Amino acid sequence: MPFFVSVVVVAAGEVSVRRYQLPDHGSIQLSVPVVWKDEIQQPPNHMPPTITFKPKAGAVFEVVITPIWPAEKDVPLTKEEGIRQLVLQAADLAQPESVEETIELKKLDGASGPGYYFSATDRAPGPDEYKHMTKGMVRVSNLLVTFTVLTDDGQGDIVTDAIAMLKSAVYLAD
Repeated sequence: MPFFVSVVVVAAGEVSVRRYQLPDHGSIQLSVPVVWKDEIQQPPNHMPPTITFKPKAGAVFEVVITPIWPAEKDVPLTKEEGIRQLVLQAADLAQPESVEETIELKKLDGASGPGYYFSATDRAPGPDEYKHMTKGMVRVSNLLVTFTVLTDDGQGDIVTDAIAMLKSAVYLAD
């Protein structure tokens, strides 16, 4: 369940600072556009939750993030090059179904760590599928945060807002 800390205004519009508890692993704090609602799926056995953002009203989209912590305390997190390689593998998997002949990785400099992402356009989306996907991973202190942004034409602002939310993500050890 998110905990609302404050509401601030940024270039993309009003955001609320929301805090999401991670079972036995502190919390992640995100600056979420106020026009987005969230749903949290918490698997059993203290596994990482998946947080899905959707519009409160208007055209549909989905922003899905999963904060992942190390399996054991002394296991180091994946370094920047490892993150890049994981995102590159995801881009390679998406490429055969995309309009783009080549999918370019973009660097994401988060407040507390590096990340990478890519965007791809589905060449033949089904009736209930999205046309555009942005997918990546960013390090947020002691977490690796995977994310997928699913949109249709004319929703570039959603991707911009999602990337801004991920750039400003903060891990709180509690």
